Amino acid sequence: MKEWSKDRIWFQDMPFRFHGIPVGARMTVIKLDNGKLLIHSPIQLTTQMQIELTKLGSVYAIVSPNMNHHLYLSEWWLAYPKAYFFAPPGLQTKRTDLVFDDALSANSPSIWRHQLYQTLLRGSDQMEEVVFCDPESNTLIVGDTLAWLRHACHPLTVALGVASGCYWQPAMPYYWRHTFKDKTRLRQSLQEILTWPFDRIILSHGENITENGKAVFHHAFRWAF
Repeated sequence: MKEWSKDRIWFQDMPFRFHGIPVGARMTVIKLDNGKLLIHSPIQLTTQMQIELTKLGSVYAIVSPNMNHHLYLSEWWLAYPKAYFFAPPGLQTKRTDLVFDDALSANSPSIWRHQLYQTLLRGSDQMEEVVFCDPESNTLIVGDTLAWLRHACHPLTVALGVASGCYWQPAMPYYWRHTFKDKTRLRQSLQEILTWPFDRIILSHGENITENGKAVFHHAFRWAF
């Protein structure tokens, strides 16, 4: 577990393949004001990870940012039955085998209200993502909103990054970008995000953005504006 912001945010990477292509996956852990942990985009749960999480605090809430980030929810649901599970739009219908405590929207649940910003990235006819911001560490936290596959070693990963437009610079992959038919709603979401206080961005796939995050984010979505 790597510390991103002292006593506030950590992240953990794992190998992950998208249609057989290595792209990696990243989970983010946020310590809330009550000392308990919010898990963003949970990855495969291991005994070692459980030990590390216990040292940081108790797992309090588990969040999937979009319908694609659900593959390991079952093992977390079994391991942490007292935690609150939050589903993004559409996931409750997709994962009827799980019981969610609530659905995510543009409004923050009481558990982290006044601590984290959140909104829906709207405008796609296929999938909406919930985007978060931690003002304490000036960090934006995304799922598939941005990817940055530079420094990839596997030739298939490089090819995917170049083909999807997220190799040379952080970007929303073309295959998802094309689903945003309602540009007006997308721009409204982007404009809200750009009012938030962030300078760094944690991505679920690829390299994190450690500086000038707001400028990078705006540049990545110049096609929408």
